[in-house]
Amino acid sequence: MNPISTPPTKRQGFTLIELLIVIAIILILIAIALPNFLEAQMRARVVRSKGEIRSLVTAMEAYQIDWKIYPSESEQDALVRNARPRDEAGLTWLTSPNAYITALPQDPFPGSQTGGAYGGAIISYEMGGVESIIQPFALSKCLETWVIFSRGPDAANLRDPEDVDSENPHFEVPRDGMVNQYSPTNGTKSEGDIFHYGGDPFFIGVAIEYADRGAARKNTAAQRGLPVDGQVYLHRLPPGIF
Repeated sequence: MNPISTPPTKRQGFTLIELLIVIAIILILIAIALPNFLEAQMRARVVRSKGEIRSLVTAMEAYQIDWKIYPSESEQDALVRNARPRDEAGLTWLTSPNAYITALPQDPFPGSQTGGAYGGAIISYEMGGVESIIQPFALSKCLETWVIFSRGPDAANLRDPEDVDSENPHFEVPRDGMVNQYSPTNGTKSEGDIFHYGGDPFFIGVAIEYADRGAARKNTAAQRGLPVDGQVYLHRLPPGIF
């Protein structure tokens, strides 16, 4: 007599309700973890930007020790080959012919700097300031007072006023009337630029286009001051990232 065989047990899968519950749990976990991930990523970019600006500042001072001048201004896309003439790509002077820095870093917050007349595929840090009328070594428009800056985490928000004015960063202020250093208080929502001022402090807060000390001393109306983080600076450098 053949043994009675038992029918195979039917294997049950997940029900639709169970799948929806699992998906909902996964979405909740993503919603919790994603902001923290983005926050950490943004803070890492801020740390990187500050470190790169410190390296550029050190290279600037080393250049000044050797040549008794600072490089000229450096516009948004100074790294793009043949995009800017030499006196508009001053940071490139730090790499050639003497390598004060191995290579120019790329701004991790290009934001509103992209585009423009010269393109913008590669974005270096910007540098601007008061430029000298003295032309030693046939290198025109060498800086006396300067600032190297990045727009920071709010760079892509074109509705926010830009803090450091690249044309006249030593005295011009944005629409909100204040230059603000980036603060990590609000994380990814923080406004303000990441910057470091250097060079001759005399021209900080002085509203003149070129470095003319005589005119600046005679014209008291030109001494407007530079408001930075709630304080007005005149003939002194604002605190930087060091």
